[in-house]
Amino acid sequence: MSLYLCHESALRYWLTKRGDECIPDCADVKTLAFASSNIGEIREAYLPFDYSKKRPLHVMVADRASQRKSNNVVSHVWGGPVQKGSFYELSGLNYVSSPEFTFVQMAVNRSTAELVEIGCYLCGGFSISDKGRGYVGERLPLTTPEYLAGYLDSQKGAYGTARARAALAYVIPNTASPMEILLVMAFVLPPALGGWEMPEVVANQRIAVDESLQPIAEATYFKGDIYLPSVRGNVEYDSYEFHTGRYRLDHTQARRNVLETMDVKTISATHGQIDTFEKFEAFIWMVKERFGIEQRAFSKTERAAQMKLYDRLTSPNTKLF
Repeated sequence: MSLYLCHESALRYWLTKRGDECIPDCADVKTLAFASSNIGEIREAYLPFDYSKKRPLHVMVADRASQRKSNNVVSHVWGGPVQKGSFYELSGLNYVSSPEFTFVQMAVNRSTAELVEIGCYLCGGFSISDKGRGYVGERLPLTTPEYLAGYLDSQKGAYGTARARAALAYVIPNTASPMEILLVMAFVLPPALGGWEMPEVVANQRIAVDESLQPIAEATYFKGDIYLPSVRGNVEYDSYEFHTGRYRLDHTQARRNVLETMDVKTISATHGQIDTFEKFEAFIWMVKERFGIEQRAFSKTERAAQMKLYDRLTSPNTKLF
């Protein structure tokens, strides 16, 4: 018998994967006929993390007859076909849902905005802690919106795919921190979901430096944290962790001067500028003014959604798994 980690457990496995850890091989799983939720087998298995009643292990089985009641384990039934790329190998005969399959699973009981957030994390270039939040370090993206779309195509009609596809339209890849995810979601989501109605956004876009400015830039290109191509606007998130000390400050200012000289309008976000909703709201108004984006009034319902999104993405109590 085999264990198939899924839902919150699979999300926990992937989002805590660090840059120096190997990605397991994709498994050629075609059926869940041998999937188990037996607590005895689970206790004997070598798993990547602990589990408890407060944070149960989520596993997948083929039918209700295979489910077992346990305070520490939640078993989910997947009655549909198992598509190629649905699972990756763990130790022994145990498996974990792929990032793409995990995205579909999370669509079952998460809101559209929450699912967009999960998609951004899966497609982002950083890992988080086992507490379910908090930047840990860089790593390569686990998947891309294109891979997610391809997987959804293979699962047409499956439970969760419709909501997953709706959320995927707003997933921005290559973000490098939780605060960048806050910014891109505030920019790309429609007002009804808490967004501010901005033009197209690209995270960590490569911006070529003019040859004459390369000696000052000490680089042939920069990566714009949050880049808006249609207005040639770039929003930088200057964290205390990465932008302190004389060298860092000099480099940051030189970078800003070079971008402005190339007519890339640049504005910086710091923690102190966006640490309350009122400041964040004013910051976005400032971004729109700087980039020449039309300002608009938001209804009470839309503003409530904006506050809800901000609170979710900044609250220390919000956890992804």
